Amino acid sequence: MYYGNMKYNDIANGIGVRTSLFVSGCRHHCKGCFQPQTWDFDYGKPFTKEEEEKIAASLREDYVAGLTVLGGEPMEAENQEALYPFLKRIRQEFPDKSIWIYT
Repeated sequence: MYYGNMKYNDIANGIGVRTSLFVSGCRHHCKGCFQPQTWDFDYGKPFTKEEEEKIAASLREDYVAGLTVLGGEPMEAENQEALYPFLKRIRQEFPDKSIWIYT
């Protein structure tokens, strides 16, 4: 999976201060999409264990309410392969943090 952007201390994509992951890849190609560059599954950078660790570290801060995943389309099969184990880990490590997914 690739991602186009990661935002820390984001207040625009959910309630409270959040970490936001913008995944790449979308087949819907919606008219008026605010991020058409993310339709390409190879846009941005590979989502590696290093990026996972950066997100986990950001969620350790008490003031961070949770993780938001958007894109692109997080629910594309190619993205689910990487996101499912990652989000399962985040849920286990941070049970009090919310996870929002925009699809």
